[in-house]
Amino acid sequence: MQTMTSTQTNVDVVRSVAGNHSLEWLIGELDRQRRSAKRIVTTNGCFDLLHPGHVAFLNEARKCGDLLIVLLNSDDSVRRLKGPTRPIVEQEGRANVLLGLRAVDYAVFFDEQLPSNLLGVIRPDIHCKASDYLASDLPEAAVVEQAGGQVRILPFVNGYSTTRLAERMLTKSSTSVESDLSADAAQVRQTLLAGAQVLTRVATDIAAQLAEVAQMISAALKAGHKVLVCGNGGSASDSQHFAAELVGRYRCEREAWPAIALTVDTSILTAVGNDYGFEQIFSRQIEALGSTGDVLLAISTSGNSPNVLAAIETANANGIRTVGLTGSNQSRICRAAQICLQVPSTETSLIQQAHIAMLHVLCEFLENKHITDQE
Repeated sequence: MQTMTSTQTNVDVVRSVAGNHSLEWLIGELDRQRRSAKRIVTTNGCFDLLHPGHVAFLNEARKCGDLLIVLLNSDDSVRRLKGPTRPIVEQEGRANVLLGLRAVDYAVFFDEQLPSNLLGVIRPDIHCKASDYLASDLPEAAVVEQAGGQVRILPFVNGYSTTRLAERMLTKSSTSVESDLSADAAQVRQTLLAGAQVLTRVATDIAAQLAEVAQMISAALKAGHKVLVCGNGGSASDSQHFAAELVGRYRCEREAWPAIALTVDTSILTAVGNDYGFEQIFSRQIEALGSTGDVLLAISTSGNSPNVLAAIETANANGIRTVGLTGSNQSRICRAAQICLQVPSTETSLIQQAHIAMLHVLCEFLENKHITDQE
C-alpha cells in the first residue's frame, strides 16, 4: 500500500512512502491489474480526523472492485476548501491512517479543489461518493464516464462529521468539571461554548475579509458617502443596532456618521410592500436614498432572503458597494454580494450571535481609525 502525490502542474512525478515512483509506474501497475480482470475503484476527500462514517464508506467502496485508491486533498487544498484552521491532521498522517485500513490500497494526494485531472489519468472503473452528493452534481462525473467508468453513490452514515468532531473536541468539558454541574447548567455551558467556538472560527476564517469591509466603510465615510443596512427579523434589529452606533457612537466621542437602517419606516415598508410586494421593500428605498459610493450591508442568516437579495442587486446596479452577512451555506446572496462574510455555522442563533459581534468589530475599527486620523 503506497501514498503518492499529484500536482496540478506535474502529474508525472509522485512520491510514495516506500520511495520515489512515477505516476507512469502506478498506471502501469493498474493496467496489469486490469489485464487480470481486476476492477479499479476510486474515491476522494479530505479524510481529516477519520471517523466510523469514513471507515464504513471506504469498506463499501472497496466492495465495488478489487483495488481502492483514495484521492486525498493535500494540505494546501484542504486549507483552500475548509479555511486556515484545517486540516487538523497533516497530509502524511492522514494518508498513513487511511493506508492502515484493510480497504485502502493506495492514497494519492492532489492539490486542486477537484480530482478531475487525476481521475482522467487513473481511469477508474468505479468512482464512489457518499449519498450526500448526487451523481449529476459532481463535476468529475463527466471525466469518469468519458473514460468508460461509472459513478456510484454509496449510503451515507449519518451522525458523523469531521467538523462536528473538531467542535466537540474544543468545547467538550472534562468529566470532573461536568460532574460539578447540574444537567441544566451543563447544557447552558455547552450552548455558550458552541457560540464561542463559532466566534473562534470567525476570527480565524474571515478576519481578513472583515478588515477589508471595515476599510471599505471607512473610505466611504471619509469621502462623504453613507452606509445602508437591511435585514429581516433579528437581522432587522441588527441593522438598526449598527446604524444607531454609527449615527450615535460605539465607544468614543466623534462626529456623527451617516447610516440608514432600511427597516424602520413603517409607512414606507407597508406602502411599498402593499403596492410593489414585500420583495421590493429595501430595493425601492435604495433607489430613492442610495448614491454611487455608498456601502450596503445586507444581513441574512439563510443567505436567501428575496428582499435582501433584491436590495443587493439594485445596489450593484447603482454603483453601491455591497457586503453580505450570512451563514456558511452557499447562497444567492453570497453569489450576488461583492464581499460575503460567511459565519461558519448553519445554526440561526449562532449566526446571529456572530453577526452582532462582527458589527461591533466594524464599529471598533472605524472609531479607532477615526482617533488615529485625528492624531
